[in-house]
Amino acid sequence: MKSKGWFIRILPCLAALALAALLSFSPALADEMPVPPSFDTLCSPAKGERSVPVYSQPKTSSEKLLTLSEGETLTVVGDNGKFYTVLADGRTGYVPQGKVKLTGAPGAEEIREAIDPDAALVDPVPFRKETHLELKGAIHADRKLDTVYLYLWDERTFEVEYTFIAPLDKPTDTISPSKLKKALNLTKWKGGRKTLTIQGSADGERVVLFRSPVYMFGENSEPKSVTGMCSLPDQLRDTKLSTVARSAVTVGIPPAAQAVLLTMEWNVKPDSFTAELFNADGQLISSETRTTVYYNDWVSLTPDTCRAVITPLGKDAALSTVRVYADDYSRHAVQTWGPSPEKLDLLLVSTHQDDELLFLGGTLADYAARGAKVNVLYTAEGERMRMREALDGLWTAGLRGYPIVLGLPDEQGMSITQAESRWAKYDPQKLLVRALRQYKPEVIVTQDFNGEYGHGQHKATVHMTAEGVTLAADPNYDPESVQLYGTWQVKKLYIHCYQENQVVMDWNRPLDETGVITPLFLTKEAYDKHRTQQAYFSIQKSDREYDNSRFGLYFTAVGPDEKKNDFLEHIDWHGERD
Repeated sequence: MKSKGWFIRILPCLAALALAALLSFSPALADEMPVPPSFDTLCSPAKGERSVPVYSQPKTSSEKLLTLSEGETLTVVGDNGKFYTVLADGRTGYVPQGKVKLTGAPGAEEIREAIDPDAALVDPVPFRKETHLELKGAIHADRKLDTVYLYLWDERTFEVEYTFIAPLDKPTDTISPSKLKKALNLTKWKGGRKTLTIQGSADGERVVLFRSPVYMFGENSEPKSVTGMCSLPDQLRDTKLSTVARSAVTVGIPPAAQAVLLTMEWNVKPDSFTAELFNADGQLISSETRTTVYYNDWVSLTPDTCRAVITPLGKDAALSTVRVYADDYSRHAVQTWGPSPEKLDLLLVSTHQDDELLFLGGTLADYAARGAKVNVLYTAEGERMRMREALDGLWTAGLRGYPIVLGLPDEQGMSITQAESRWAKYDPQKLLVRALRQYKPEVIVTQDFNGEYGHGQHKATVHMTAEGVTLAADPNYDPESVQLYGTWQVKKLYIHCYQENQVVMDWNRPLDETGVITPLFLTKEAYDKHRTQQAYFSIQKSDREYDNSRFGLYFTAVGPDEKKNDFLEHIDWHGERD
């Protein structure tokens, strides 16, 4: 018997915790796995060491309490330079530092917090040219500490990536930034979202001294998954777009995986695809055909799913990557796209995949986090890798409705006349007006009339958008889309760098209680996904050329702005208000 509803977009979520609200990267990600409230330092035999003796005193001539064998761990509670102090069967023991390796793990229970509000990271989004994170302000404790511990929690893998112990020369209640410089060396860390936690101890009692979100530029780790437990074609296990399957794919899912989600990335999208789920007895649980296909799509799995069969329909379809996840997957890293909102508060009209970040700044991240119904429309569509980067970046910035793509060819080095001529056969003005009528945005934000640095396709997009605002409200233009969607009056149009009626946006305004996550933070993180563009552009600071915080109100049907810092001023929307 076929059951319906497995395609309904339901994100599995954990119970809402106060800690999750405090530490989550963005209000839009309230269902993300919370960062552990404390961490423990563990040691295990180093590579090449099958067993390590644990001594009663910090010297090898003392009594052996026990042996630490391969695969076992002990909790480290101190560091005296040559030996780590460990807990061994309820007693204090000592292991030679050269014989063991350190790892971190979530603590079994919460520990007291004494976080100094004057201590902070100089920049929680470091650039590649930097070799260290920098702290500003000393960390002050309410008691004299003997040891400091540093933990770097990776929010894609849900693991402690890096552990560092800094024994203090003498007990002190003030930890200077210079004391931790060695511990904050970026060269040892992978890219991606992290949470940096610093703990201290005094006579074995631990306390949390510092905690901050941070983003490392560079290649990210794979999000935690149960794909390794499943059977599927080898070419779908890597992340390369070039390794593909062009026919039906069967994924075997053992019950021990406790899988809830299967994701797919298409190199070439099919016209549609069918997903069939089977239980352990080979009985069909559900079967549905998806006609609206995204490059990155997904299927919810029922608890008794033991086999999923994905069958592309239409020629040339190519599936490049499959992943399977249990309920504890990273929500901010795993894309589970839904359709665009039918009625938009805000639409960003961008020429290429990355212009919405480079030139429209924190617009997407800011308004998505505040609950606005927002989307991005690309007039041009670049090569397949650019679309992968775009989806990675948009999801990171907080978008959850799949972007709108007109599909015009992306070509470089041309004037606006040449760009408009090359695009003419696609009737781009009509395509844009139809999108405006279909999604009915209250406000549009788009690029510079001068194409920022003179790019002809940028210029063509802006002129087309300015004209489109008028044409979308004209009942005599494109009667076919009038019949489908009706006419639509956009309320406001903002243009990047436009000199009249200027507004200045604050992309450094904190979005959550950490005081660290800002629209600019998320925008930098999102742009880091555009790996092919890193050598050419970067997110500019607000006082630089192509200032992405300055826009001009080119058209308004609701009167002039008064605050001059909010695109949705005078617009009736139902998100979070300042």
